[in-house]
Amino acid sequence: MSARFSELASSFLSVIKNVKLQMSDLVYPHAAFTSQPYIIPPPNQMPPDIVVRKTFSHFVEVTGTENEGEHPEYTSLRSEPTALMSTPQLALLHGRRVESHVVTTKDGYQLTAHRILPAPHIPPKYPNRTIILHHGLFGSSADWILLGPIKSLPYLLSDAGYDVWMANARGNYYSRGHTWKKVDTDEFWRFSWQEMGEFDLPAVIDYIRLIKNNTNSVYEKIDYIGHSMGATALLVLLSSSPLYNQYLRLGILIAPIAYMSNVEGPLKAMTSMASNPPKQLLKLIGTREFVPSRIIPKRIASKYCVGPHLFCCNPLYFITGGIPSTSSWNSSFVARVLYHVPAGASTDTILHYVQLVKSGKFHKFNDIYYDYNLNQITLPIALISSDEDAVATIPDVLRLYFSITNPVDHHIIRGKNFSHTDFVWSLAAPDLVFNKVFEYLENGLSWFTTKSDIHSNVIQ
Repeated sequence: MSARFSELASSFLSVIKNVKLQMSDLVYPHAAFTSQPYIIPPPNQMPPDIVVRKTFSHFVEVTGTENEGEHPEYTSLRSEPTALMSTPQLALLHGRRVESHVVTTKDGYQLTAHRILPAPHIPPKYPNRTIILHHGLFGSSADWILLGPIKSLPYLLSDAGYDVWMANARGNYYSRGHTWKKVDTDEFWRFSWQEMGEFDLPAVIDYIRLIKNNTNSVYEKIDYIGHSMGATALLVLLSSSPLYNQYLRLGILIAPIAYMSNVEGPLKAMTSMASNPPKQLLKLIGTREFVPSRIIPKRIASKYCVGPHLFCCNPLYFITGGIPSTSSWNSSFVARVLYHVPAGASTDTILHYVQLVKSGKFHKFNDIYYDYNLNQITLPIALISSDEDAVATIPDVLRLYFSITNPVDHHIIRGKNFSHTDFVWSLAAPDLVFNKVFEYLENGLSWFTTKSDIHSNVIQ
C-alpha cells in the first residue's frame, strides 16, 4: 500500500512539473527551467525580453531559498505551484489572454507592463475602454491577480470590456533592466517614487497611447487605478507634468499615500535619520535595494509588530503594520502573497516617504521646500481609504482630498479592520473596494459637485 502511495505521489509531482514546464514554454517560449539557479548577467548586456523572462525565476530560486534559512516555514510554502509563477504564468493559469510589453523610460529604465486583454466571448459593458493599474509599495503587477481567477480586479475589468494594463515600477523584479546602468550598482538604485511619477508613468501612458493609435483602435481616455505608491506616482506626474491630465479620464486612488503627518510605527521611528541616514542604518536596511534579503531581522520586527514572524519579518507588513487575519486564507494564498511580496524597492523610496512623515508635506526627495503643486491636477479623482490603515490615514487622505482641484468622492471603509494591504488581498475586497471602483468608473464623472457638498458626505 505504501509503495502504491509513493508511486501515485511521484506521478502527481511529475504531472505538476510538466504543467509548469508547458506553461513556461507558452508564456516564455525561449525560457527553460533548470536544476541550477539562473545567474542574471547585467541587464545592459542582455536584450530586454531576456531580462523579463529570467528575473522572476532568479528571484524564486535564489531569494526564496535564502528565506527558508531564516524561516523554515517557507519550505512548505514552496510546494505550492502557484507561488512560483510569474504574473503572465498566473494569468495564463487563470485562463486569461496576457501580453508582456517592455517600456523604456527617458532615463533608460526598462519596465515591463503586463496586459490583460478583454474577454473575447463576453459582451463588453464598457467597450473600447482602457485602464492602467499601478501596484503599491514593494509590489508588482502580480499583486492585482493573487486573489485568483474569479475575484481579482483585473479580471473583473477585463470581463467588463476593459483593456487592462498593469504597470511595474522601476526596481521591482519585472523592471530591473536599463540601457546602460547595471542593476548591481549604486547608480541604478538612486531613485524614489519621484522618478516613478516623473519618468515611469508617463512612459507607460505614452506607450499605451502609441499602441492604441497604431492599431487604429477606437478608445476613450485612459482610466487609472493606483494603490498606495501607485497613487503617489500619479500625483507626482499630474502635478509636475499637467499635460497628462488630458490623457486620462478618471483617477481612482486606493489607500493613497501623499501627506503622512499621522503615520506611526517604523516610518515614524526613522524620521530623525530621513535625510542623512547613518551607515549603521544603511547597513541594516540596504544602501541600494531596501532589505535585499527580503527579511526584517526578528529582533527589530518584534518591536513594531505582533503576529506571525512570516508576516512581521516581511518588509511590506513590517512597514504598513497591517498583519492580515489569515484564518480565512488557505495555504495556497499565503504562499502566493509571501513569495511575490516584496517585489523590490529602493532604499531611497522608503527614505522619501520617511521625509514626508517628518516634514508633513508632499515634496521632492531631499527638498522639503519644493512641494508638489497639487492645484495643477485637474483630473477627476476619487479616493478610497480605511479607518484601520496605519499608512494612508484618514486625516492625511482628507487633507489630500481638499488639496486637489476636482475630487469626485472620498469613500471611507469603517469598522472592517481593513489595513493597507487588504485593499487588494482581503477576501472582502471585491465587495468593499472593487464594487466601489466600478461605481466610480460608471458614474464618477457625473458626481461633480462643490467641495462643501462632498465634505458633508465624507464626514458623516
